[in-house]
Amino acid sequence: MSEEKKNIVDQLNEALLNFAESAFGESGKEFIEETSEKVKELSSQSIKKFMEFSDSVIDNLKLSDNEQVIKARDTVEDLLKQAGLLKDEFEEEEF
Repeated sequence: MSEEKKNIVDQLNEALLNFAESAFGESGKEFIEETSEKVKELSSQSIKKFMEFSDSVIDNLKLSDNEQVIKARDTVEDLLKQAGLLKDEFEEEEF
């Protein structure tokens, strides 16, 4: 990925990994990578719970027939999936 295409978060993550490796060696880099993976997992779980909560609210308030609400909810879900922050249910199942 070229520098122009990397977003600021990717650049920051790469710089942090480089710093950790320079300052603390391979073990520092491994620590940052493991911590990053745990944070991603926690974020993913939190986002999934939030989407489940929002679906529950939509159902409880009987907003499932409101096209504007459903369109907004679907847009958020699509953007989260595109960003890799939310996975499709069928991707998570193991066969």
